[in-house]
Amino acid sequence: MADHQKQQEFKRIIADNYERVYNVVYRLTSDAEEAADLTQDTFVNAYRAWDSFRGDSQVYTWLYRIAINLTKNRLERQRRINRTEVVSLDAPLDTGDDSEIYVDVIDETLAPERLAENRELAQVLARSVERLRHDYREVIILRDYQGFSYNEMADILGCSLEAVKSRLFRARSVLRERLEEYLNEEP
Repeated sequence: MADHQKQQEFKRIIADNYERVYNVVYRLTSDAEEAADLTQDTFVNAYRAWDSFRGDSQVYTWLYRIAINLTKNRLERQRRINRTEVVSLDAPLDTGDDSEIYVDVIDETLAPERLAENRELAQVLARSVERLRHDYREVIILRDYQGFSYNEMADILGCSLEAVKSRLFRARSVLRERLEEYLNEEP
């Protein structure tokens, strides 16, 4: 493929997929700057490997796999560096994207008290997703936030369909437990 043609095709691929890749990376990292860096790295790596892309999967599935692998590697590197750092689970988490969750959860016609309860529940859910182990957080984000099918998720994550279903079941069980604990707390 001629260099100019490759560049033009890749510009279209970036335009078509940048926001989706950024969103999944952001949900995994909860850091806008880190997500932007990893998204850029994803497209740089994809461009370098473009000639070896066989077309066995869709382009965006291939890009997601690159993005998730880069994110895993970066988070693992940070985890090794920050092993001694103490993190409070009670401290507020800066998601910076809560409004997106609210749009999906909140019905603006509800009474103000109910609206406040729904916002609080959405925040608890967002924090609970962020606190999941990485492999559980991945499947929740890919399925429930990004809308991928089980087969697409297996392709992106490089694992079997059964592994995807099992992780998703366990991740949802953990979330259910955490939400039940929250809902059963005394006001």
